[in-house]
Amino acid sequence: MLDQTLLMQTLQDIANTGERLSNPSEENAFIVIAEAFKNVGAEVNIERVPLFVSTVDNVRMTADGQRIKALGNAMTLPLDGNNPRQGTVSVQGRLRILSASDWQSYEKKGNSDEIVLLNGLANLNDLRKAQALGLKAVLFDTGDRIHRMIVSDVWGSPTPGCESRYVTMPNASIKHSDALTLKDGMRITLELAINSRWTTSPVLMAHVRHNEQNSEAFTAIVTGHIDSWGDGALDNASGIAAMVASAKEILTLKNRKHDVCYVIWSGHSHGRYAGSTAWHDKHFNWLNEKVFLNLNCDCLGAVGSTILGKTPVMASTAALARKAHEGISFTEAFTRFNRSCDQSFMSMGIPSVFSNISEVPPSGSVSMKVAGLSGVYGPYWHTTDDTMQGIDPQALMRDTEIFTNGLIQSVIEGPDALDLMAEWNEFSTTIREKLNVVKEKQSTDSISEAFVNEPIWQELLDKLSEMNIVIQKRAVEANSQVKVQTLKHIVAMAYSASALGLQDRAGQKARSLLVEAFEKWTKAKEESFEYFSAWTAMVRGANQLFAQLKSIERL
Repeated sequence: MLDQTLLMQTLQDIANTGERLSNPSEENAFIVIAEAFKNVGAEVNIERVPLFVSTVDNVRMTADGQRIKALGNAMTLPLDGNNPRQGTVSVQGRLRILSASDWQSYEKKGNSDEIVLLNGLANLNDLRKAQALGLKAVLFDTGDRIHRMIVSDVWGSPTPGCESRYVTMPNASIKHSDALTLKDGMRITLELAINSRWTTSPVLMAHVRHNEQNSEAFTAIVTGHIDSWGDGALDNASGIAAMVASAKEILTLKNRKHDVCYVIWSGHSHGRYAGSTAWHDKHFNWLNEKVFLNLNCDCLGAVGSTILGKTPVMASTAALARKAHEGISFTEAFTRFNRSCDQSFMSMGIPSVFSNISEVPPSGSVSMKVAGLSGVYGPYWHTTDDTMQGIDPQALMRDTEIFTNGLIQSVIEGPDALDLMAEWNEFSTTIREKLNVVKEKQSTDSISEAFVNEPIWQELLDKLSEMNIVIQKRAVEANSQVKVQTLKHIVAMAYSASALGLQDRAGQKARSLLVEAFEKWTKAKEESFEYFSAWTAMVRGANQLFAQLKSIERL
């Protein structure tokens, strides 16, 4: 039975450290968490990794001379040339208030000095559009509370060549009641105190070893971030408290056959997953050889979190998630993982399950409608009000029990808790469907026919059929090591991320090239440059995918 007193006390102790953004409060929080893990009997180790983080430490905003409270978003103007930006950025302009439909069709005319006010959370697409239009700045009305976001798609700390991906558009967020006081044409002054820097940040690892003789023991990593906006009770002291409580429970298991490594890092919100990426890079070989599963733990037990079942899973981990929910009623379908929640391990194909467990229903209030939160984590997420008021103790116990159930199943069954065939079937079906569409839509144009008749299309379909037999046999007969490596190959292909802006090897995977090229081809005008360019990319993607399938066969 989970220790609710331990769960709530750990949560309170972490929240009490305050806002954690690569600062003394965060260093103190690591000490608090290390002590909590030691007290339940886990082996604790802390190391340091390099991170690039960027925050806006202060915003001064006036409208016709009147002060308006505003907060800045992470990764706003993070670079000054090729150096981290330190100092104040100031802009002035005339306010233009735009609805969503007006903004969609908006085109700046002349040499105006406009600062636009938009509804919703700060986001990269709006900032890139404003940057292309040459606007002065963007303000975001985020509802009843100011929600801070990260406005970058550079995954992890930057590497040479990605500098142009960062936005150079000044921006800040305000709340709806203040937005209502603003009028078109007001003179806006915006001063942003930018604090970008490289730092060395702690990463905490707490180990719970298997207690049976098992020379083939694998490791499940349980991951979560420590950094926070405000006290971060929900995001993510709740997840870390659940990790500590689950560790105490796992240590009581007498039949655990596999290891657990709890990993906690910074740089999630103000470094775009810089902590998980740096730790991934540092421990690449061990992760590749020994880790069979990643259970991410984030934003548990929110007040009003009555929606259950939408937790993210992969095809290979869906059955594990269902077992974890035994005895829990839910009607929502599991969601498929996307590239968020510190999923820095997809490039090497580590299967993943969980992140959030429950969600808050959509609300009709201004804060939800304007901020676009649609429920999910509730009204306190990413705000200075993310305190204990946003936590429901019973909901947190429920979510922690579900999470712990899945972890228990993992350390007992190891790789057998994962469904190799389910992952393969989802991946191969997706590829077949796309290739069949390609062949069905072939043009009578001779050049297009030449592309469609490339041998690689049929070779790839034949290889998928061959591999289906190989993987079916392997799922039944192969040892755990071969099963795990086979599954990792499939996950790496199935969850390849776009190369654009993401600084990891997942961006180079074949399925991404194939699928993105397919999507571009379907939108391109026939016989246009984009049409044939996409054809070329699809053939290249198919060839690379074919080569990767052959590499699975050689295992």
